[in-house]
Amino acid sequence: MTTLDRALLRVDGDHAFALLGSDIQSGEVEFVKVESDALVGTSEWISAASAAATKAYRKLQARLNKPNMTYALDRSHPRAC
Repeated sequence: MTTLDRALLRVDGDHAFALLGSDIQSGEVEFVKVESDALVGTSEWISAASAAATKAYRKLQARLNKPNMTYALDRSHPRAC
């Protein structure tokens, strides 16, 4: 049986990150700064935070050489349902 690698995309303060593993200390993680001076929750900030999370995911995917790695949005991600 194969295992499925799924990163969790999160936003915390002015950084977004992609986490593969159970926590930051023992997993693999990439951080990217949210490049926006807009107020949190505005459409500008949501776009910037989402882009930063995607960039973090792509960086993690490339660093770990896992082109088939999938992702899920954490509740902290601005586009999470």
